[in-house]
Amino acid sequence: MHQPLVYILILNYCSLNDTLECVNAIRQITYPNYRFLVIDNASPDGSGRSLKESLPQEEILQLSKNSGYAGGNNVGIRLAMEKGADYILVVNPDIRLTPESVGCYVEVLEADSMIGALNPIQVGDDGHTMDDKFRRGIFESHKFAVPDLHADSSEQWEVRTLYGAALMLPAATIKKIGGFDPLYFAYNEEEDFCRRIKYHNLRLVVTRKAPVRHLRTNENGGVDDFRLFLRLKGSYLFKLKDPRRSFRRSLKIVARDIWDGLLGRRKNEYPFDSYPISWRHLIKTAAWLAWHLQEARKHRRMEQLGRSHV
Repeated sequence: MHQPLVYILILNYCSLNDTLECVNAIRQITYPNYRFLVIDNASPDGSGRSLKESLPQEEILQLSKNSGYAGGNNVGIRLAMEKGADYILVVNPDIRLTPESVGCYVEVLEADSMIGALNPIQVGDDGHTMDDKFRRGIFESHKFAVPDLHADSSEQWEVRTLYGAALMLPAATIKKIGGFDPLYFAYNEEEDFCRRIKYHNLRLVVTRKAPVRHLRTNENGGVDDFRLFLRLKGSYLFKLKDPRRSFRRSLKIVARDIWDGLLGRRKNEYPFDSYPISWRHLIKTAAWLAWHLQEARKHRRMEQLGRSHV
């Protein structure tokens, strides 16, 4: 019986304990043909060095610089593809997979070649209640009924976007559209990636099978200026790169949005309604976009044509 090769990628950044616990859960997976790779994104706290001491050489890769979620996972995706992976499962360190998870996801994807990416349902630390952000972002935003997590069901839902915390990708998707756009570094890169998947006529699916626990370990602290900049930059870059309209039209929309933000007209819209964004963040974001404008335009064009970034 054919059992496709699955590569699991865990991107570590100052998350030693979470990463080791994630690896311990992965080692319990019952699917017979999988490998995993921990990628340390140049963690300044020494966790990469500790991981190298704790894991076999073939299970850890330490990068020389922090290239963000997008760039770090792209390195892992390239290696997995070189090793002949049929599927790639990207997971955050605070995700806990179940022993049957990989086998369940392979079964769903093998049954439908038009699925370009897959999310399992995310539950909280208790393992029984759906994660709040996942419920709002997937079920409430699509007006889906929230399913009974205690029922044994193969139900699935087609959606507009997926979350990068536990994202299963067929190698065919990577061959068709490529990897994450490193211009994002962090925030909105998975939305951009999912939009490209749909642009190239593949489906995004959430499966009821084998939910994962998402502990959200590092999400309780405040949001510093750098993260505010990344969130704002990601939001505008996502608009700028929309493949369905002209680049000039998108540029006008973004310029107007930034101007309205400076005038205080966007207070009730994301991300202004969620974070303390000031005129300084807007000016910094506008300067970054101006400096990277031609690169963003080039990336958009490459992505329209097909494979890019890997």
